[in-house]
Amino acid sequence: MVPVGSRSLYLLCRSLSAALGDAGHSVTLVSTFPASMKHENVKEVHTGGDNSAMDTPNIFSINNDKVQMINMMQNASISIGRKMWSNEAIKQLWRDRNNFHAIVIISYINEIAVPFLLDYEGAYINFCTPGVEFQHLAQQGNWVPMSVLPSIIHPFTNDMSFLERAINLPTEIMRMIGLNFWRYHSMQVFLEEFFPGFPPLASLYHNSSVALINGHFALDGSVPLLPTQVEVGTINAKPARPLPQDLEEFLAGAGEAGVILFSLGSLVKSADMPPHLKAALVEGFGRVKQHVVWKYEGDDLNLPPNVITRKWLPQQDILGHNQTRVFMSHCGNLGMQEAQYHGVPVLAVPVFFDQVRNAARMERKGYAVMLNWDDLTADSLVDAITTLTSDPRYQQRLSLVSQSVKDQKESPGERAVWWIEYAIRHKGSPHLEYSGRRLHLFQYLMLDVLLFWFVVPKFRHLAPYPEILQLI
Repeated sequence: MVPVGSRSLYLLCRSLSAALGDAGHSVTLVSTFPASMKHENVKEVHTGGDNSAMDTPNIFSINNDKVQMINMMQNASISIGRKMWSNEAIKQLWRDRNNFHAIVIISYINEIAVPFLLDYEGAYINFCTPGVEFQHLAQQGNWVPMSVLPSIIHPFTNDMSFLERAINLPTEIMRMIGLNFWRYHSMQVFLEEFFPGFPPLASLYHNSSVALINGHFALDGSVPLLPTQVEVGTINAKPARPLPQDLEEFLAGAGEAGVILFSLGSLVKSADMPPHLKAALVEGFGRVKQHVVWKYEGDDLNLPPNVITRKWLPQQDILGHNQTRVFMSHCGNLGMQEAQYHGVPVLAVPVFFDQVRNAARMERKGYAVMLNWDDLTADSLVDAITTLTSDPRYQQRLSLVSQSVKDQKESPGERAVWWIEYAIRHKGSPHLEYSGRRLHLFQYLMLDVLLFWFVVPKFRHLAPYPEILQLI
């Protein structure tokens, strides 16, 4: 279930649905996008909501206003939720929820789907789409130290400096407070409009049998995970297919210089860029020897002969083409997985949320060169492209990571299917529940115990049975 999310989240859930369908399961995919799957075992149900709040905002105009960004996500959730729980097709699915052996829900900003877990008797699986993330791991009691797992919103890697760790700790604490005391509270109030007496939201949303994680250690680094925390990163990555004839001819015509693919994904639109950025990109692309394929939603550009634009592009088929030399990207999680899967160096231009973290990881590993939008000029663009195409070490490193991520004993889709089936077979797999799940962070770090041993000796003279404290 992905009632709230960008098109990339929908595509990720399509890949999981297809894997389950290929294994013979009957799958119902709930989203706010028009049905697009052609699979005999997959049925799509529309929430009835309007996804324009996610599809139409100008991210460039609101990116610096974090409050506006948060409010946009909140308003989208509530707007879609009202339509969804007024939709008879969704209400019928809800009444029939115990006919499903498993329910999969995206692990963040999809609280409006949680009512499907009320008195649900099957296996609940959540799907963490940004990859390994501190608060998601903590839902199952796996409190990975914040000293080795950076916040999703910071440009840090797992190898943080002292200053980065000093920044990371309060950031995650504030994010936990914001999630539990603001986001969940407001969504709780909303859900109670449709489900009076709705139990505490987190008690259902966090209570998954298995957590699928859209990450992989070859891409994101090693982190200790519980058996029920299963990495399925690159589930959306696939071998390239033949390109449409016009694109194939354009790529082939680039010769040895090759091609640059430029895309800002499904949520951020190139057409929304300020005019000075468009001008810098057009000038810079016109000065390089590569051909450029640009996902651009408008028709207002005066393009040089080596540049073409399309409103939609077969991204993976271009990334997997032997003519592709550089992927200029906003660094969404799926795009970065696909770049590494296909072994293509990245010119990183992150915009918001986890993209800055993803870009920083890629740059520090030597897979990318990063440009900030505030510093982007035609000269800096040409310099970055020249660096990526003239230094063979970028391509060599990406070739190695591509080999590593493809070297798996089963495909990510097969792994996801096996664990979902395992949770179904074992009635939610209660035997795999980690005892740390019953502890909050203060208890998990034994701060309560340390406080006890610090305080008690100071008051031993007040104890009614002082001999009991002789061993202290």
